[in-house]
Amino acid sequence: MKTNLTKGVALLSALGIFGLGWVMALKAQPIAGTANPSAVTTNWLGCLVVGKGDPMDNIVRGPFPTTMRQVEIGLRSDGVVVWQNAENK
Repeated sequence: MKTNLTKGVALLSALGIFGLGWVMALKAQPIAGTANPSAVTTNWLGCLVVGKGDPMDNIVRGPFPTTMRQVEIGLRSDGVVVWQNAENK
């Protein structure tokens, strides 16, 4: 019985060490600097939304969502969020 228990513990330990090594060897994100900088594109998603107080509403206090149409938000293909002035187009 002790040998079966020892074999089971050894097998689980070996699987655990193998699994840990496999997880550490995964590279889910590309290494920085390997992407071609000329291939970066930007998708412009919309306007910036900020919270502003409403002085006319006495029931609910706090900021309400308001769009700032002069600021556009975009997402680059490398995952960076960017913004620009809408007047500069």
